Amino acid sequence: MKFVKTILKSIYRRLCGRLYYFEQRFAKEQKNDMRYLDMEIEKYAIENFPLNFEENVISNRIAFLATELYDSGGHTEVIKNIIESLPKECESKLFLAKKYRTLRLAPVKMKEILQYCKMDGVNFGYERDKKALLKMFRKITEFAPKALFVFIHNNDVFSTVLLALLKKHTKIKIFYTDICSHQFSIGMSFADLILECMPSTAFITQKYRGFKNTSMTWICHLPQEKIPVITEGEILEMRKKILPPNALCTVSGAAAYKFFENDDSPYLKMIKRLLEKNENLYHILISEFTTRHKNIFDSIFKNTATENRIKLMNFTPNFRLLFKCADVFIDSFPVSSAFTMIDLMSLKVPFAAKVNRDNVAFSFHEYLAPDYPYMFDSEQDMETGIEDLLFNKEHREQIVEKNYEHFLNFFEGKKYAGRLMDLANCDDLSKVYDKEIDEEQYKNFKKMELLPFPYGLN
Repeated sequence: MKFVKTILKSIYRRLCGRLYYFEQRFAKEQKNDMRYLDMEIEKYAIENFPLNFEENVISNRIAFLATELYDSGGHTEVIKNIIESLPKECESKLFLAKKYRTLRLAPVKMKEILQYCKMDGVNFGYERDKKALLKMFRKITEFAPKALFVFIHNNDVFSTVLLALLKKHTKIKIFYTDICSHQFSIGMSFADLILECMPSTAFITQKYRGFKNTSMTWICHLPQEKIPVITEGEILEMRKKILPPNALCTVSGAAAYKFFENDDSPYLKMIKRLLEKNENLYHILISEFTTRHKNIFDSIFKNTATENRIKLMNFTPNFRLLFKCADVFIDSFPVSSAFTMIDLMSLKVPFAAKVNRDNVAFSFHEYLAPDYPYMFDSEQDMETGIEDLLFNKEHREQIVEKNYEHFLNFFEGKKYAGRLMDLANCDDLSKVYDKEIDEEQYKNFKKMELLPFPYGLN
């Protein structure tokens, strides 16, 4: 049986070809600096894809490239927000490496996106990698965008080969969005500019990934006029469904791995302490736990007095209404939830966040105003701050207004889209490179350690 499996695996590898080989290489060798693998992929691309096409770019066209999208997930929301925020005179198109899979996994988000832009792509599978690559290259060059904004998965070899070909053979400007900045990545080598979301992610890309062509752009949310209006009646109705009358409510939501450290969860233990101290407090946790995560969760809460006051809920496209049910939202740690914090600012939901001094790559505190009073280094201080917000309505009202102003200045959709259009029209992108970031400003962080990709799936 083992011999048969080995033969079948060998046949599959031959059928799948070099892209499968490169993906396996990435999975085994993940490092901070993956430029060497990018160069091997580029050599393969140039030697194996003779191209015949009409080189052209159309000044009012912008394109987006993604591996696949989901009905929940930060990069999907960012792409949607940018597309909704682009000026009307700009023609946009979304290209997907896994088009059919996206249509199956993201019916809600794709319906919203297709109101504002066209969509095309391929259905990549390793058995037909060359055909799919040539087809995608032709689709993009026929659309002829002036700029291509890239939101690919960190291990997407197919799109990395595509970027190598576009970089070599076209004048399309390639902007790589470092949306998973806390994980190892391939593909950045082919960017004209790497768009960073915070000073710390630019620092990581410069120092550890080996690229100097970074530019701080923050991250895109909805334009101000399109932020959903959630009424008090809707909030009360939802609270009736998930909470007893007159209860206090904290909420958290993130990918499961962001709440756990190996086989423990200091985050959940902090929630348990808050519930023990405050008998009228309930906690809603929005995530999707694996069996391992659920076992850790049960080891903390099962057969305790707090077991019935913490409720696990799956991800939902209607997450904003659940966020609004919170008296206080509690951000995840050890890995923070960057886009969630911006959602909370826009929705005027008060929240507490933790700075991860152990690893700057997991800490997204720089999205907040530098003097944000509910950003903490220690769990003990965070607990105290959460209780201050829970029991002080005036403090909650003050902080949501402060956060909303910060949101408008840095993350509001039309302002962000305007910055992207300025970059697309820039004749010399070297003028917008970040200055080399001084390592001294991160001296109070113990280490920098990126996560492998994919992470937290088992």
